[in-house]
Amino acid sequence: MRKLLSCALLVASLGLAAAASGQDPARAVVQGLLKDLKSPDYEKAWAAARDLGNFPQFKAQIAPALIEALKRDWSECSGDIREDIAVSLARLTGKDAVFPLLRLLQGGKNVAHECAECGCCFLALTPGDLLSERGFDPFCENSLLAVINQHADFSHSKAMADLVSQGKWKPELLITIGKVAPPRYAHFIARYRNDPEATVRIAVARALGLIDNDQVTIPVLVHLLSRSGEGFSIKWEASNSLIAIGKRGKPRALGGRLADLLKERDKTAVTLAARALALLGEEAGRTKLRELAGDGDPRIRSDALLYLGEAADADAKEILITRLEDESLAVRACAMYGLGRIGDSSAVPVLQKAFEAANEYQEELAKRLKAGTSEAALRDQYGYRVFDLRQTLQEALESIRRSGKQN
Repeated sequence: MRKLLSCALLVASLGLAAAASGQDPARAVVQGLLKDLKSPDYEKAWAAARDLGNFPQFKAQIAPALIEALKRDWSECSGDIREDIAVSLARLTGKDAVFPLLRLLQGGKNVAHECAECGCCFLALTPGDLLSERGFDPFCENSLLAVINQHADFSHSKAMADLVSQGKWKPELLITIGKVAPPRYAHFIARYRNDPEATVRIAVARALGLIDNDQVTIPVLVHLLSRSGEGFSIKWEASNSLIAIGKRGKPRALGGRLADLLKERDKTAVTLAARALALLGEEAGRTKLRELAGDGDPRIRSDALLYLGEAADADAKEILITRLEDESLAVRACAMYGLGRIGDSSAVPVLQKAFEAANEYQEELAKRLKAGTSEAALRDQYGYRVFDLRQTLQEALESIRRSGKQN
């Protein structure tokens, strides 16, 4: 706050001095900021990097100075300063900012947070939060890569691919390539499906859902979703990409490939394939999720109920009500979420009664904790403290209110 206040005072004083001398106040402010941008004092340079983007009328003067400043180093916070330079540069020049930023990445300068908090931490309190938390967002933690992702177009494809080939910023750039590159780049993205870094494989799964080349993308995504031993996050992104492809046009091969996955031994793959089919409007997916809602593994039950709610499957209402008495509190919370998403107002008293019962059950589990049972064991088997039950109930009731459906 002190830093912002001092910067504001500096801008005001420069403007007053310029007005007294008959100069353009804005020009005087920009001249002061450009001077600060060159300062070895990282606080001055950082404040200038943020503020220079507010003066588009002086773009011709500011943009070259920002590009030159990308090459500098400061005693502290160089990565953060470069991120704010990138944001200001993009505000002034749009896609013309991308090539200078790619050259910066090529040079290996630090572009990561050193001083500022990224603000990306997220705590899942409800099943709905859990769905949001599962999304992969590498750009949240790096504004410079986010600027490239926002402003790049097909003309930047080769430069980004060259950086990926050199092993630089692979997750972020692969996703951006998927977003903007011509369809032939699907082959390039797919090369990294076996990368040893999980974040790169997640990015491959995300990127292949963005690029339009079904002959390449669908087989690779199905492979990632069904591959034995593959991490959940990769399978999740692969399933989301298959859903995105299906919603763009439902290629004939997609439905059959997803239906085949319902026969897999890997229950995570089966559950995610069923979710994909359900969200694409296929009854086979909803039917499978209803079946999985009674699985012996509470994690599978939770996910199946979560996805039935996501698909707003009204035919699963009785199954969801049954699971409000599950031995796992996490499963009960997912059933609450599902009933809320269906949006039937007749479920309101059922939900309120289920919440009261779940609270009593949670107190029983708390007694086991005091008696010596480990919290980890209670969490694994009974879903103890996995979700905030009160917040889950409130979200379910709000979903019903918004839907306005009557029995």
